[in-house]
Amino acid sequence: MPKRFHLHQPEQAKAVTEALATCQKTTDQQRLLAMRLAASGQLTADQIAEHVGISRRQFFNWVSALKEGGVEGLLAREHGGGAAPQVQGKVLEEFQAGLKVGQWKRAKEIQQWLQSQHQVKLGLKGVYYWLGKLGGVLKVPRKSHAKKDAAKVAEFQQELCGKLKNLNVAGGKPVRLWVVDEHRYGLIPVVRKCWTLRGERPTAPYQTKYEWGYLYSALEVDGKNAAQFLCLPRVDLEMSRLFLEHLVALDPQAEHVVIQDRAGFHLNPELHELPAGVQVLPLPPYSPELNPVEAIGDVIKDRIGNALWATLEALEEAIGEELRPIYESAERVRSLVSHGWLIDQVNATATVNSAFAC
Repeated sequence: MPKRFHLHQPEQAKAVTEALATCQKTTDQQRLLAMRLAASGQLTADQIAEHVGISRRQFFNWVSALKEGGVEGLLAREHGGGAAPQVQGKVLEEFQAGLKVGQWKRAKEIQQWLQSQHQVKLGLKGVYYWLGKLGGVLKVPRKSHAKKDAAKVAEFQQELCGKLKNLNVAGGKPVRLWVVDEHRYGLIPVVRKCWTLRGERPTAPYQTKYEWGYLYSALEVDGKNAAQFLCLPRVDLEMSRLFLEHLVALDPQAEHVVIQDRAGFHLNPELHELPAGVQVLPLPPYSPELNPVEAIGDVIKDRIGNALWATLEALEEAIGEELRPIYESAERVRSLVSHGWLIDQVNATATVNSAFAC
C-alpha cells in the first residue's frame, strides 16, 4: 500500500492554514491547499498532486520551498529560466515611442524595423504578440499640415497663461473663456464605421444633394462650462460676428475671450472691429488639434452618418437632439475641454487674475 505523505512541520502547517483562510489569489490557494493536505498526513504525494492538479515533482518542489522559506517562500515566484525576451530595454522603449507617433502602418514594417535596426528576428506572430502586450491598435491618423510650425504650437501652449493675464478687461469685469469652431453638415450622407459580422460588407445609403448648413459651436473652458450651438446658413465674417454677439448676449456683464483658428471668415482683432465685450486669441496656423471643440464634429457625424436626410431641417433636428446632453451638462463640457495644457494654463491665470471667472 502506498505510503501516506506527512509534512511533519506543525508551525508551518499552522501558518499555511491561517494564510489559506484569507488568501484571495487562486494560484496561491492551490499551493496552500496542497501543503495543508500534506500536513494532514491522510493522502499520498501522488494523491495530493492529482487533487490540486500538479505533477508529483511540482508537489515536492513546493514542499521544499515551504520548509526553506515558510509561507512566503512557498508563494514566491521566480523566473522559470526560459529565454529572455528579445524586445526589452532600449528596443522596447523605441518600439513604444514609434507606436505613440504612428511610425508603422503594418506589422510587417515593425518586423523589418526590429531586424534592421536592432537585429531582432521575430515572426509576424511575435510582432502581434508585442503589439497586444503594449496595447497597440490600428487608428486612422489625424492630418497634420506640412506648414504647421511645431515651435509656435508649443509656444502657444506655454504662453497662453501670460496672454490671458495681460487681457485689458475694463472695470475688472469677469472673464469667460470659450473655444469656438464650425462644422459643416449637409444632405450628402456621411459614411461612418458600423458594427457588422465577420466576412460581411455592409452598405450605407447615398444621395447627391448639395445643400449645406454650418454648426457654430462654443465650449466654455472652466467657469460654468457652458456650451452654445447655433445652426447658420454659411461661414463668413457676418455669420462669425453674429455668433460672437450671441455669446455676449448670454452674459452682457462679462468679457468673453474666444480662442479660435485663423480661418479667413473669422474676425481678426488686427483687421476687424470686434463686438463689444469680445476679445479673440487666434490659434497658431495649421494647428486644429489645439482646439477641444473639434470633437463636436465627430459627435454630430456619428449621429447623422449612414443615413439619408430629406431636408436640412430634419438633419438639424437630429443634430440638436444629439447635442442636448452636452449643453445641458457642465460635466460633459468639462470632459470635452479637458486638454491638460489648457486647463493648467487657465488655472494658473485664475490664481493671479481675480476677474477671470474660474
